[in-house]
Amino acid sequence: MTPEEAKAYIQSRGVFGSVLGLDTIGAIMAELNHPERSIKCIHIAGTNGKGSTAHMISAVLTEAGYQTGLYTSPALESFNERFCLNDEPISDEDLAAATERVKAAAEAVVEKGGAEATCFELETAIAFVYFWDKKVDFAIIEVGLGGRLDATNIIPGPKCAVITKIGLDHTEYLGDTLEDIAAEKAEIIKFGTGGVVMAPQTSESVRQIIEKRAWDRGARIYDGEQYKLHLVKADLDGQLVSSRSLAYHPLGRFRINLLGRHQLENAGNALAALVALMEEKYIIPFEAIRQGIAHVKLHGRFEILSRSPMVLIDGAHNLDGIQCFVDNLDDYFLKADKPYRLNLYFGMLADKDIDGCLKLLVPRAEKISTLTPDNERAVDAEAMAAKIKKEYGKDVTAFDSPEAALATLDDSEDVVNAFVGSLYMIGKVRTAFFDM
Repeated sequence: MTPEEAKAYIQSRGVFGSVLGLDTIGAIMAELNHPERSIKCIHIAGTNGKGSTAHMISAVLTEAGYQTGLYTSPALESFNERFCLNDEPISDEDLAAATERVKAAAEAVVEKGGAEATCFELETAIAFVYFWDKKVDFAIIEVGLGGRLDATNIIPGPKCAVITKIGLDHTEYLGDTLEDIAAEKAEIIKFGTGGVVMAPQTSESVRQIIEKRAWDRGARIYDGEQYKLHLVKADLDGQLVSSRSLAYHPLGRFRINLLGRHQLENAGNALAALVALMEEKYIIPFEAIRQGIAHVKLHGRFEILSRSPMVLIDGAHNLDGIQCFVDNLDDYFLKADKPYRLNLYFGMLADKDIDGCLKLLVPRAEKISTLTPDNERAVDAEAMAAKIKKEYGKDVTAFDSPEAALATLDDSEDVVNAFVGSLYMIGKVRTAFFDM
């Protein structure tokens, strides 16, 4: 199987849609002799912050000398970036080899009367095969959707389960209350789980649900709030932060590349997970923690592509994420003597809280344009433009490509050109920008 054939095969499974459940992935793993059972996993669920937290943990463990796998979704620019080893994307050759084995297993399942595998089930199987082949010391696994019935939940009790902040998203699958969603995500906590990291939550009832699940499964609880980094100074080059003592060792002050106060919380979750591993006698030098977190760079998370003109992209795609985005805009660009002007480029999937997000964004924007994210669930740019014009009385331009939108950037000194609303949109924008 060539790399091109591997990617084409995976993409062809899109016709089977998104199916929650563990039966098919379990059958595929059985055909492959259950590689997931031989891997020490850090399993991460939550509504926002999963990817950032996962990348921070991976960076630190890699810096500490561990062979580290990282499985995240969705891809921003390259499919291979979904599967990383020591923070480097899988090679085309390794992807083809793993896909060939998974394809054979999936076909064997169908021959025995099982269901056809979805894209995500195949991708999850590929991740476990790849990480097992590379004999990783740890694999950081990001949940795709929810937790209980997500394909990644085929793993047995993880070394550490991380629950990031929970908000209202994917309500059609997970329930329409925070408590319902928390219960679904807490199902990644199983018997045999070492530690459970709980991010700061907006609801006490959510905390109680996660805590009860951890207690019932005999897992230790680590509060991410206790390890949150503290902001000393922030600018467009990064953030100078400080940390309380970590296991009685002061981390002191250091700079991180990531922008936004929310990343201080994500770093706290990552630090708590690392403490959980350290308490299981895994050696993680404190300098590796400082260097790992300091050097993490995440594309598409309040990322500045250019300063002249000012261009930034953010994959915020739900109400909590958009609120965080507008807070960050004010933190970095609002000046008492010179307020910024927002040139907004917006696109979103149809199953998101579009109305809530528009209420936060439209009043702030001087100019609005729309694009269609690269996903079958996307709202068409023309339809989104018509909706905004009808409901807010603003002129909106719909673009049919990132290249067309980028040709209209405003280079005025006080203008922020911001692309936001979907990772499926900003990945294409990022690629087009650097191809200009």
